[in-house]
Amino acid sequence: MDEIITVIQCVLVLALFMAGGFISVKTGYISKDAAASVSKIVTRLMFPAWLAAKLLSENITKQQIISQLPLFAAGALITLALLGAGMLFAKITKADNKRKYVFYALFSAPNAIFLGLPICQGLFGDEGALTCTIVALGSDLISWTLTVSVLAAGGEKLSGEKKKKGIHINPVTVVFIISFILKMLGFNLPAVIQEPLYKFGSALSYLAMVYLGMMLVGADIKGVFKDKMTYIFVPIKCLVIPLAVAVAAALTGLFTYVQIGVMTVIFAASPMISMTVFYKEYGLDHVFGNAVTFICVLLNIVSIPAVYWASGTLVKLMGLI
Repeated sequence: MDEIITVIQCVLVLALFMAGGFISVKTGYISKDAAASVSKIVTRLMFPAWLAAKLLSENITKQQIISQLPLFAAGALITLALLGAGMLFAKITKADNKRKYVFYALFSAPNAIFLGLPICQGLFGDEGALTCTIVALGSDLISWTLTVSVLAAGGEKLSGEKKKKGIHINPVTVVFIISFILKMLGFNLPAVIQEPLYKFGSALSYLAMVYLGMMLVGADIKGVFKDKMTYIFVPIKCLVIPLAVAVAAALTGLFTYVQIGVMTVIFAASPMISMTVFYKEYGLDHVFGNAVTFICVLLNIVSIPAVYWASGTLVKLMGLI
């Protein structure tokens, strides 16, 4: 019960920051145009800073990271499987071209860091934060390269415009690779640099929720509730997928209770907020993609605690942990 209360408290705090972002734009206190700048600060400065400070801290050893590499692989493989599930779902439902590519990202790219990290930190402390980071990086490696490239290819196909080919690389992936190599070589950041970097990056989840609240203003939430696909997709994303991940992870026998809990939280989280930018940029169904993402975030207030409890109960009843 204490764990469930912790999850609820963490999600409610994030919801308050999201509400703050929404109210600030709705009242005109902050211009909605500022949302783009906030997004760049989060993804291009705060997240890389936090990641480098975390991986290159003296408190994180090379042995700890090596021992958790299976989690990195799990994050990547689960994301690949969900990308395939998104493609299958789009085919079964006969989604039009503008929407089918959106389903690929909605299924496979979780809001692992912005929502998952503070919850895992609250549940399991530094072990939960590190585990969440490793799993999320495996997932994000796929999302920020393969998934974004598929969306770009879809947008090119729809528009008929030929764009530059290639894999999309983002600052987070670059910082992770560099920091990982430096850690394997035994390098740690000096405390005089590591501490301010960590403090700067540690607020990224809260600023990201402020950004989400800002983006909620003007979203066609009412319209998406009239779309039957919403009632099919949202339960799958918020309930079915995380339960399946928890059971599958437990069945392998490779992961601890904490690790299974972290993976459950990550894949119970809403679709990745950052992907909403690409829906519009590539001429996809951004109205549906954005609205469904926001609905999932709002539902996460109750769905994450519920699915965390349900998954833990289920795997225990099955005798898997």
